[in-house]
Amino acid sequence: MKKILLLILAAVIMLPCAAQRAGLIKDEDGYTNIRKGPGTNYEIVDQVPDGMFINFGPGKGNWYKVYTTYTDGSAQDLIGYIHSSKVVVPKRQGEWKQVGMVADEDGYTNIRKGPGTKYAIVGKVRDGGYILYSGKFGDSWYKVYTQTGTFRGYMSAKKIQPTESPSF
Repeated sequence: MKKILLLILAAVIMLPCAAQRAGLIKDEDGYTNIRKGPGTNYEIVDQVPDGMFINFGPGKGNWYKVYTTYTDGSAQDLIGYIHSSKVVVPKRQGEWKQVGMVADEDGYTNIRKGPGTKYAIVGKVRDGGYILYSGKFGDSWYKVYTQTGTFRGYMSAKKIQPTESPSF
């Protein structure tokens, strides 16, 4: 009987953690607000830059609960609420291996059609922004992806600083 009660207690404690997911902030303004409650009438408690990863879970209506991120897997604390339209969950969750921050040098970094400067520029990423990347080509190029996980092109490895990857 004690074992059954312990299993039930463990399941109840673990339930809130299991519902949490990782997502990316997507906001054309460059940031989005985290609010004290599920609505725009609540106080802003924090702001999250576009392209930043967050941990979120079910909230109320179109509002997700946002949680702090602990790398050791310990319990997470509620920060506030964020509107669901500002959170993107990557479609191809196993496609990349790491999350990186684009090195802050000249304001932006080019994304190229192939692994090398001889290939055409197909896009740019603001320096200081976050990017999904995988698969090193030679010594100096990575495949890079959009926030939704779609393959975009290649970026110089010198411009990507590895950061902690969230678990999807």
